[in-house]
Amino acid sequence: MLPGCVAAGVITFLGFRFHLNLTITSFLYLIVVVLQSLRGNFASSAFVSLLTVACLDFFFTQPLFSFEVTDPLDILALIAYLITGLVITRLTTRVRKEVAISENQRHQVDLLYLLARQLLALNPDDHLLEHSVERCREVFDMTAVCLFDANVGQLYAAGSPPDGLGEQVRTVCCLGEDEYDGAARVSLRCLHAAGKNVGAAAFVGLQDCELTIGPLAALATAMLERARAFQSASYSAAAE
Repeated sequence: MLPGCVAAGVITFLGFRFHLNLTITSFLYLIVVVLQSLRGNFASSAFVSLLTVACLDFFFTQPLFSFEVTDPLDILALIAYLITGLVITRLTTRVRKEVAISENQRHQVDLLYLLARQLLALNPDDHLLEHSVERCREVFDMTAVCLFDANVGQLYAAGSPPDGLGEQVRTVCCLGEDEYDGAARVSLRCLHAAGKNVGAAAFVGLQDCELTIGPLAALATAMLERARAFQSASYSAAAE
């Protein structure tokens, strides 16, 4: 906000010094408002818009050095300028927000793709699920990840899970109901395959839960099924 205020002050000084009219000064102020909208948030941009309107009224409309406006055309011009500035500010802020959301979504998709590649590259051995939860935690920079395999009743954890999380994961698997604790940023998902519960997963500190929790749960389910297939193949080979 400070750069916008400084720029408005400079334009005010130069405009008053060189006797610029209301129209020219208004366009110069609009440039400042647009630049402020590209850099700041809506509140700061709206403040700069109001500040420039006040400057226009005080320094460039009759009577000078007063907020009173006697000419109806000047009143109309000030109103039109204020509306234009606020509309530009609102539209620019919305575009910037949508761009930020789009970039975040692309980043999350890239992380999911990276995690999927790393999980597929893991050897299907007895430590598959241990390595899977650790890779998941590292790629998404989470505090902790827990994965419960209902087939063997074993819990796999990576990071620093809060106390009691393991029991929560088992409970979610038994009940078949997902849970979410927004305050603690803990997401628990029951994992399903072939119409039955095969396990549950807990993600602690996930940044964009709404966007990534579904794909992460699907990857966890795939890892459980892959581990189960490896175990079945190992038992069959041992039986022969």
